[in-house]
Amino acid sequence: MRYIIFFVICFINFAHGQSITEQIRAEGKSIDVGKSLSRWQPLWEAADNSAVKVTYDLKYGPDKKQGFDLYEPVSAPSHPSPILVFLHGGSFVAGDKAMYANVGYHFAKMGITSVIMTYRLAPEFKWPTGTIDLSLQLKWIRDHEDQFKFADNSKVFLFGHSAGAQHVASYIFEEKYQIENDGVKGAILASGSVYDTSILNNDADPQYYDYFGRDKNKYAERSILNDLEGRKVPVFVSYAQYDKDNFQYQALKMINALYERDKEKSTTIQLIDHNHLSEVFHFNTSEDGFSDQIIKFINSVLLN
Repeated sequence: MRYIIFFVICFINFAHGQSITEQIRAEGKSIDVGKSLSRWQPLWEAADNSAVKVTYDLKYGPDKKQGFDLYEPVSAPSHPSPILVFLHGGSFVAGDKAMYANVGYHFAKMGITSVIMTYRLAPEFKWPTGTIDLSLQLKWIRDHEDQFKFADNSKVFLFGHSAGAQHVASYIFEEKYQIENDGVKGAILASGSVYDTSILNNDADPQYYDYFGRDKNKYAERSILNDLEGRKVPVFVSYAQYDKDNFQYQALKMINALYERDKEKSTTIQLIDHNHLSEVFHFNTSEDGFSDQIIKFINSVLLN
C-alpha cells in the first residue's frame, strides 16, 4: 500500500518584504510565467552547479524542437544511476528545455543522470505528436548506451509536468506508442492537464484545442483514462495546493482510476504552499522534500 503524502515546503528568500511562500499564498491559483521566472531565476543563478556536467543541444530527431540537454554528475556514483527524462509543460504550445535547467542540475547533483527534452508543439504539431517525440527520445537513449558515463539506460524514469505529464501518461498507458526495450521502470506525473478529455466538451483552456482538436467525436478515444489496462508502469502522481482546479481534478481522476485498476493507492503527493509553476521551478534552490520523495519512489521501484 502506498499512501498520500502532504508535503510542506517553506522558502525563506524574500522579495518586496514577503517570502516566496507568502507570495505564492497571496497569488493563489494564478499562473504567471514572467513573475515566476523573476522569482526563481536569481536563486537558480546563485546555485553552485560545479558538480554537474552538461552536454547541450543533443538531437533525437531532425526538427528544431527535437532536442535535449544531458545533465550528468561529475563524480561517479557508487553504482550506475537510473536516467530521469523530464518533459516540460506549456499548454502544448509553449516551453523549452532551457527553462528547466534547474531540474537537470538538481537531480544530477543527487547522482541521477537527467535528460531535459523539448518536443514539437501545437498548433503546428497536434495530438499525438508529444507522445511520438517521447518515443523517439527513448529510442535514442536505448540506442546510445555509450553516451551515458555513469547511468544505466535500462533503468529509465519519466517525469512530466503539466502538458509534459500528459505526454508521459500517454506513453506509459497507450502501448501502441511504446518502443521495444524502452527501459522505462516508472513515471512521475506532475499536475497533468487533460487525462480526462471530457473537459474539452466544455470551455477548456483554448490552447488545449490546438493540440487535441475540436472534433468531439474523437475526445473519448484520446482520453488516457480509457487505456489503463495494458502495461502497468509504477506511477507517482503529484499536484500543488495552488494548482488551478482543472489540474487538481485531473490528478484526482488519475489517482482514482489507478486505484480502480490496481485496488491500491498509487504513490501520491499534494505539495502544500506550491502553485503550478513552483512545483518544478523550486528545484535546485534549497533543500527539497519533493525530490526526496521522487528518489524514494525510484529506489522503491528498482528494489521490487
